[in-house]
Amino acid sequence: MKKYRVNTTISQKHHVILKELAEKYGTQQSVLEHALERLKNKDDQGELSKEEELWLQIYREMKDVLSLLQRDLVTLLFDTVDFQGYEDYIKKVNPALFAVEWYYNKPLKECTLQELVEGLIMNIKMQGTSDSINYTEDENSYTMNWIHNLGINCSKALVIMNEMVLESYGAKFEDHYTQRSIYFTIYK
Repeated sequence: MKKYRVNTTISQKHHVILKELAEKYGTQQSVLEHALERLKNKDDQGELSKEEELWLQIYREMKDVLSLLQRDLVTLLFDTVDFQGYEDYIKKVNPALFAVEWYYNKPLKECTLQELVEGLIMNIKMQGTSDSINYTEDENSYTMNWIHNLGINCSKALVIMNEMVLESYGAKFEDHYTQRSIYFTIYK
């Protein structure tokens, strides 16, 4: 294979990184070739969505506690859930509130209402509990509507979880749900 000489200068910070990686990959040439291949592959695959970037961040921070469940198992679990125990757990832990605060890296009360709504939507997408989610905004309110195939108990459970965050924030809202859909109007 024909080789080409590359001459360049880099910052002290990047020189330190290059030296560290050269120990791992053997040579500076190998580090540069690996970096170029990864950049090319990333460009070929396109940019990551917000959800994909968040999944990577969650995986890196929580890989020891993260578990995945199949949708049919989630449906079975919701069909047999003790709702009083579930509601007690949500009140105590408030996982959707945690998700919004973690996503924005600030307390809920410091979030804007728009950040709260967008954080809830991101959480819903990350949970995988929707087949589709629609979000609209008008001058008086935000509207979230999501469709799923996890049954009426899943709708009830998701409404409880999201109501808890909205109540914690002090937002005025209305919600409705059916076996396959959940609808929230959050007033400005």
